[in-house]
Amino acid sequence: MIEVGKLYSCPEYFLLLYPDKDTAAPRPHAAVEALDHAAAVAAYWTRELGKPVSSCDPETPLLVLSIKEEYIEVLAGDKKGWIINMDWLELKEIVDDAA
Repeated sequence: MIEVGKLYSCPEYFLLLYPDKDTAAPRPHAAVEALDHAAAVAAYWTRELGKPVSSCDPETPLLVLSIKEEYIEVLAGDKKGWIINMDWLELKEIVDDAA
């Protein structure tokens, strides 16, 4: 269960960050496995939608800002956007072992 205010990671994939929930909603791509493919897909959707779509490195922590159904607003480093939470993404909570 994903929770607002917690940190997560998606170590397997480069996530696409959409500028708003509505832009993310009808899109088939949620994540890709390679950096060059992530950049190409993000550039494609940026051109198609006329809105900036970016990608997030698998090592970047995701701070969950809000959740609307399967759409999650995140802060990923210096980028803010919406990701699509697909079952196969396996978002993992980042736990502070020192606490």
